[in-house]
Amino acid sequence: MNLGEKIYKLRKEKGLSQEVLAEQLGTTRQAVSKWENNQGFPETEKILQLSNIFEVSTDFLLKDEKLMQSATEERGYYVSMEMATSYIANAKKLSRYMGIGFMSLALTGIPYVMLDVNTTGRYLGIGICIAVGIISFVLGMFTEQERFKVLKQEPLIFDYGYMKDLTAEYRSRKKKYIALSASCTVLFILSVLALSLTVRENVMWADYRSFIFLGFSIGLLGMVYSAGTMEAYELLVNNEHYTSRLLFKIRRKIKQKLEM
Repeated sequence: MNLGEKIYKLRKEKGLSQEVLAEQLGTTRQAVSKWENNQGFPETEKILQLSNIFEVSTDFLLKDEKLMQSATEERGYYVSMEMATSYIANAKKLSRYMGIGFMSLALTGIPYVMLDVNTTGRYLGIGICIAVGIISFVLGMFTEQERFKVLKQEPLIFDYGYMKDLTAEYRSRKKKYIALSASCTVLFILSVLALSLTVRENVMWADYRSFIFLGFSIGLLGMVYSAGTMEAYELLVNNEHYTSRLLFKIRRKIKQKLEM
């Protein structure tokens, strides 16, 4: 992949037209078109500007030997900082919607046990919780963007400097998400155990069933959110481990055969 091809690919990834990119660089659309078609070469100042706009290093833009040979041999997919950041943000949003969906369904237990006398209120409360859960799941389905699918289908290649920053970010946040996941898992298990006592009509626990369902729901939310977020980070940071899985290799071979 030469410089022109990189400029074209990164521009498309950013969603910029040649006119908009030219305006940001203080040049003409014709100049950008010539660069992308390898009919001209940008000045050093423009290379620096392109590096800032695309959020990649000048080394990546100018040197294609080492990185591009690796990409050719591995047939990997280059991931820019903008795409990686967008993917993590998207994964967090998706996990949040899924977590809220499961939490809302679990919360149906509260109106069920609290409004046992008021039948209308009971089923209205249950209906609202189910509706919120379904809406959250639907929003989550629309959150999953098509352009991120390739990240799970190909080995990934990153700019070296950005990978160092991403790894540092992952390590700094890993402890927080592990703590969140562990505490929510404990809360979930304790709630399930407490709920089992109420099924046996234990009077002492039966009075607290609403709080038990609340703890159960919060545990589900935290578990789903932390698991989804950590999976996104690990896909990027530990991509070699992800791509070494047998299932990934089988899927990739099938995809390559279909594309032949």
